[in-house]
Amino acid sequence: MEPRDIEITNFDKIEHLLRAARVCRIGLNDGKFPYIVPMCFGYNLEGGKLELYFSTEEKGKKMDLLKADNNAAFEIDKLIDIVKEGDNTLGFKAQYRSITGTGMIEAVTGIDKITGLNLIMKKYGGNPANTKYSEQTLNSFAVLKLTADEFCCKEHNTNR
Repeated sequence: MEPRDIEITNFDKIEHLLRAARVCRIGLNDGKFPYIVPMCFGYNLEGGKLELYFSTEEKGKKMDLLKADNNAAFEIDKLIDIVKEGDNTLGFKAQYRSITGTGMIEAVTGIDKITGLNLIMKKYGGNPANTKYSEQTLNSFAVLKLTADEFCCKEHNTNR
């Protein structure tokens, strides 16, 4: 049976995927080819609106590219299983859930930077409620916010 992509529209299921996924890949415009980089992320999903947050160095290729063009694409996935089909050694299929989308990415400051940092820490098991950031710490890195203009969540399932 051929695998099928099923769109997920239930926001509880989308939230579950965002919690479970460990990496978000962002794609930035780098002229002839896109520049794709995997990053740890935090997120805010409210009222159907998705915001993704990333921490990064203040200088470097990502920052140069987004200053030139702040359009971005993103992909987040969670592998569920690898299923062997038949006796053919090449007959492996992946079951996974993914979110893909596009939006605008920008460096944030002030309370938005702290909010983004707290969401990243929360996702990876930190306790942002008890954390105070010194000005020196906050000035040592950048926080990026990607506001999704559109996104789609799908499940690729070989059992349908």
